[in-house]
Amino acid sequence: MPLRHWLAAGLAVLLTPAPAYAQSPDLAPFDAVDQFIGTEFDTSQNKSNDAYGNTFPGAALPFGMVQPSPTTYKPGNALVGEKGGYEYTANLIRGFGMTRYSGTGCTGRYGGYEFPTIPYAGDTLPVNPSADIKGYYLGFDHANEESEPGYYRVTTDNGVTTELTATTRTAVAKYDFSEKSTLILDVSGPNNRTFGSEVTIDPATRTVSGWMFGADVCDVGNTYRAYFSTTYDQPFTGYGTWNDADLTPGSTHAVKAGTDTSVDYRHDTGAWVTFADGATVTAKTGFSYVSVGNAAANRDRETKKKTFQDVRKDAKRTWEKALGTVDVKGGTDEQRIKLYTALYHSFLHPNIRDDVNGQYLGYDKQIHEIEKNQHFYQNLNFAGSGWDMYRSQAQLIALTFPDVAQDLSRSIVAMVEQTGRWAPGAARMQGDNYQVVLATLDDMGATDYDRRAALESMVETQKLPATRTTRSEAYQYFSTGMIENRKGDFATSRVLEYAIDDFAISQLAERLGDTANRDFFLARSQSWMNVFDPVTGHIRPRERTGFDRSFDLRVREDGAGRGQFNQSTGYQYGWMVPHNMATLIAKRGGTDAATAALDVLNKDLDAGAYTQTGNYLSNQAAFGTPWVHHWLGRPDRTTDVLYRAVTEMYDTTPSGLPGNDDQGSLSAWYVFATIGLYPAVYGTGDLLVSAPMFDRVTIGKLKIKAHGVAEGRRYTTGLRVNGRWTDANWIPARTTGTLDMTVSATPGDWGKITPRSWTGGADARNNVGTTPDGQGNLGSLDLSDWSLSRTALAQAGAAPGDRIGAFTWPDAAPGEPDNWIPHGQRIDLPDAAAGSVSFLGLATNGPATGTARVEYTDGTSQDVSVTFGDWAGAAPTGNTALVTLSGRNNANGTGGSGTFRIFATDPAALDTAKIVDAVVLPESTDRGIMHVFDVAIL
Repeated sequence: MPLRHWLAAGLAVLLTPAPAYAQSPDLAPFDAVDQFIGTEFDTSQNKSNDAYGNTFPGAALPFGMVQPSPTTYKPGNALVGEKGGYEYTANLIRGFGMTRYSGTGCTGRYGGYEFPTIPYAGDTLPVNPSADIKGYYLGFDHANEESEPGYYRVTTDNGVTTELTATTRTAVAKYDFSEKSTLILDVSGPNNRTFGSEVTIDPATRTVSGWMFGADVCDVGNTYRAYFSTTYDQPFTGYGTWNDADLTPGSTHAVKAGTDTSVDYRHDTGAWVTFADGATVTAKTGFSYVSVGNAAANRDRETKKKTFQDVRKDAKRTWEKALGTVDVKGGTDEQRIKLYTALYHSFLHPNIRDDVNGQYLGYDKQIHEIEKNQHFYQNLNFAGSGWDMYRSQAQLIALTFPDVAQDLSRSIVAMVEQTGRWAPGAARMQGDNYQVVLATLDDMGATDYDRRAALESMVETQKLPATRTTRSEAYQYFSTGMIENRKGDFATSRVLEYAIDDFAISQLAERLGDTANRDFFLARSQSWMNVFDPVTGHIRPRERTGFDRSFDLRVREDGAGRGQFNQSTGYQYGWMVPHNMATLIAKRGGTDAATAALDVLNKDLDAGAYTQTGNYLSNQAAFGTPWVHHWLGRPDRTTDVLYRAVTEMYDTTPSGLPGNDDQGSLSAWYVFATIGLYPAVYGTGDLLVSAPMFDRVTIGKLKIKAHGVAEGRRYTTGLRVNGRWTDANWIPARTTGTLDMTVSATPGDWGKITPRSWTGGADARNNVGTTPDGQGNLGSLDLSDWSLSRTALAQAGAAPGDRIGAFTWPDAAPGEPDNWIPHGQRIDLPDAAAGSVSFLGLATNGPATGTARVEYTDGTSQDVSVTFGDWAGAAPTGNTALVTLSGRNNANGTGGSGTFRIFATDPAALDTAKIVDAVVLPESTDRGIMHVFDVAIL
């Protein structure tokens, strides 16, 4: 029996420990893949997401359109028995379907599994499948299974042996019947809701074809149509169809079609075909998202003259080449099994969607044609956001399959061209993360696409008035740089995700020489500072009246429906600032405080998101946390966390993948963790260097040498990049050649040059508080959709650039930031002696008080208390109303009544013997939100 299945077949009990694999001469990558890893749900854990990979042991090619595979069922607990894929403890097979989403969540709403086939040992159907499909489920035992990349076999309890293999767009199955020989085709039987289907039998050509229309994964509103055409190498001795209650032998057609997407027609329509007793039948099923004709063409082009064994051999060769893109030397069999199984899972998605004739169905529901030698990909991330993919998988594909990465970039741009949006449809997760994927792939060399058109679309869709963006609450975020906690829907983590999106846009703009948009989006990428509370030293939810310090950061939401952190806690999301980690560390109290906080976080590496201070490394939001130590100059501590993670969280049992693989992103993270590299700064292709867990690694155009790892030398204590010594613990994007590492059993002092942190824009204005009349959606001052009228301001002597006493009104265009919401911005002033300082501004939902700091050129400083009254109230003590306006603008285009004021603070005395260099705005304010329009020294 192959090693990859020895464990799965030989388990005596479900909790048997992982075996201690012996050292052997480099177990080949293909033989090291165990497709059963990740198939068992660990019911002892409750972490927020499923405590297993939700993977499958079917047949597929890398990035292929089809993944023919068994789908299981287990009576009882639906969370275990009806996972929508393959669950190792199940004892029944529902059938063999055409596609899979590997590693999804959304229990009960999985997608895929179209057109399942059930081999039935009978020649007539005793029960209508629409009434009792479970009666046809097949008992099986793992001892009668075998699986390898591109191939699956099982003998079910009814004596039928089913074998599966695949080409890119075609599933090839062989059914060996011992007695009666019937195949049940549950045309309307996919995992998710179905709204219509059709099946046609042509006995003369031994062909069955049809289509289905249904809901996609997670059932968030995305729908699709799929088509199939199957030919059989044996003649039919009988056939029939069912349609609801009608079970009709001899019928060659059934259809149940409509446009109502509120229904569920699963199992309502199907067919069966019967063969001679004891037949061995090979079925070739072409698949398409365009038409039945294209499905047939896919089948004929890819398999017409090939036997089942021919296709299986081709699949094996394809996988051997794909798995060879990462070559490691040394390691135990267990290490190699975990690595190459992870690599295998990383290459199952995204998926080719174009047919052999080049046609594909675009996001605009129109048929398009791909250029020769290119492919159109979908499933860059389930439910459409790219939230999982951008943190590991996109970068792994760029290193191993640069041609695929190039096609992914083109596919993203095609999506934008077809829809005008940066998401393919309704998205379950947050952010326009395809922008991060594109910018990252671009930095890693995938630049053969219309880069300027892509950037232009990003700029047009990700600015006010926020009418074309797919980011939820984008109007508030674009206006104020925050999303107040009352919005719920994980408002605080959305700010962090959107900041990463904006950073990615800024990096693409920089590569294209667009400095204006580079600066604009880089400044907005610092919006994370608006939800950093310096009083408690944590990122935390913020209300329009101040930080919510009562919120328990150990949870993802507070039980009152105010969810703040998506699938994670505040402790885990508290490090999600990869593009400016140095500033985050400084704000958290510096190296010692950050190290202590990371020790608390990493005490438990996979704690989940329910009342936890520990980490959650089996979920995406925490992926980068081990590498925070790199910014602290301690890559050895990163190594310690990674060694713990790969041994404490991962093993070679069916439950050995600790969380939803999410189409390969968790597996891709594992690959990076073990090879000593990680792309921690999303939006760039920079790679942080820790230490590999193998003596030698080749990935793409990089070779890593670390002799001595097998003897227990786990720490990098020196690094040469192409022969040159460096103390940097990271390498820039597109680095090629050789990394020679000196590794030791104990840590050294290598790695003090830390990864880049982008601090640009941190001091820029960050709130759009003024709008033209009738265009209130171009800004928001108070987080409740109200802004100052630019027309009224101009009439009051506060047009852009006007002098108002000692102040200058901001010279900002409509929709551009015109004031500071303080978080410690440093405002550089012309060096001059001054007797006092005054601030121009106001408070919303105020008043608001904070402490500013005046910096002198001699290095000394002076604290100054700053208080502003609420804009809707009279001037309080210490304020003078410099501008008084009647009315204000609303985001809905209307105006509001009332009197609103802009204040100047009473001058605060300064040391006239010193030269003023700059003023640092308050790190935080109490009660309301402070807005500063200008600072003047007098």
